[in-house]
Amino acid sequence: MVKKSQLMYSANFKRDYVAWFALGLFFLIVISEVTLAVALPAYMRRDTAIALSVRRLQLISSFDAARFQVQRINPKKETVQAELRLISWTLNQMADHLREHALKLDSDQIAVLQQQLNEMSATLNQLQKDIPFSREYKLDCNPYIRRILNNSGVRNVR
Repeated sequence: MVKKSQLMYSANFKRDYVAWFALGLFFLIVISEVTLAVALPAYMRRDTAIALSVRRLQLISSFDAARFQVQRINPKKETVQAELRLISWTLNQMADHLREHALKLDSDQIAVLQQQLNEMSATLNQLQKDIPFSREYKLDCNPYIRRILNNSGVRNVR
């Protein structure tokens, strides 16, 4: 008959103990890997969604800042006033579009809108200094009208 103390110190008991420990460790590693394989993509999707929401909020904030900047500008030149009204109208149209479709915008669309808004802000800075964005050209039509009238037989045109 084998004593209990002899059984605990035998090689068979030690092998069984190590085998069970190795088997438990193996299953722990497999379960950890499966958990990471499932949780990591979900975490990345959540992180991407949060980043997209932050970009949307920044875009809306930039629109509000640009619309506020339009209200503060008080131009003296008529050309600058017309350009300012055009930019104000465009910003209002884009803001209406954002209100309706902000949640449907993807990252590329947000980048395009942000770029357009940055360009408008640069134009607004120029208009704030009362410098028109466009150039106004005066066309002197008199030489052309004289030539047409002379060719048609009308004389004594100044």
